[in-house]
Amino acid sequence: MTKIPAGYRDWRWVSVSHEAGKLNSIGAVLGNDVAIKAYREGKLPFPDGAIIAALHYGYVPSAENDKVFGQPQSFVPGAPSNIQFMVKDSVKYAATGGWGFATFVDGKPAAPASMKSCFPCHEQTKATDLVFTHYAP
Repeated sequence: MTKIPAGYRDWRWVSVSHEAGKLNSIGAVLGNDVAIKAYREGKLPFPDGAIIAALHYGYVPSAENDKVFGQPQSFVPGAPSNIQFMVKDSVKYAATGGWGFATFVDGKPAAPASMKSCFPCHEQTKATDLVFTHYAP
């Protein structure tokens, strides 16, 4: 995938993510209509045409919100770090479990070498068709 899918910001919300450690990010996970239908029906494997997007941001404290709460407790999205997509096409991406992986930084595709770690990591979640994020109704 070399282009960001049109209209992805209007896709439906799947869940949120938080990755601690060196990544220190929060993310909004969105799905196109095909992905949302599969999530809602509990259908695995996901059907071809499903696309899942993860919009990642830095995870930063909010001094403004903490003033209201009277103590440090609020975190909000900071600067965007990347957008990642998983595209289900069981023929085109047969070598990577039926999923294609793409990362965009500042609207541009990340270097192809940066995608080499996607499949080996996702492959460990075979029970959920290589998808980490669970649907949060």
